[in-house]
Amino acid sequence: MNTIEEKLAAPCGLYCGACIDYLVYKSCHGCGCECGNCEASSHHERCDIYKCCVEQRDHEACYRCKEFPCSILIRFCYNPVWLHHLSVIENLRRHKAIGTKKWLKEQKENWSNEWYLQRWLWFQKECENRLKRSLEESKNIFPKQ
Repeated sequence: MNTIEEKLAAPCGLYCGACIDYLVYKSCHGCGCECGNCEASSHHERCDIYKCCVEQRDHEACYRCKEFPCSILIRFCYNPVWLHHLSVIENLRRHKAIGTKKWLKEQKENWSNEWYLQRWLWFQKECENRLKRSLEESKNIFPKQ
């Protein structure tokens, strides 16, 4: 990635500029960041899409792959736990059609609606809280042997 803004175009089709880690916690510079000091590093370690697209195939985005959309991306898109992934395939098609700079501009404009963005950030926070509660509850149900 060349610019700070281009780091916000995740290989999977998500726009990192609308992520709670980027906007609120300031703990991530976007999926395209390789500084080694932000959340992107730990995300890269556990993200199958990043491993396949960037590390194995040396692409900036999944739409560059001849297998697009592949089964990994389809599972990511339709995962019932992460509903915000639903748009990634269409995001990638749009990204491919208009280029990174125009796509980022569209995303920035889309997420500039303060009312919409605040509800989106609330949703992300609620998901984090539910995940924490679920992990605590599962410790009681499935104690380590």
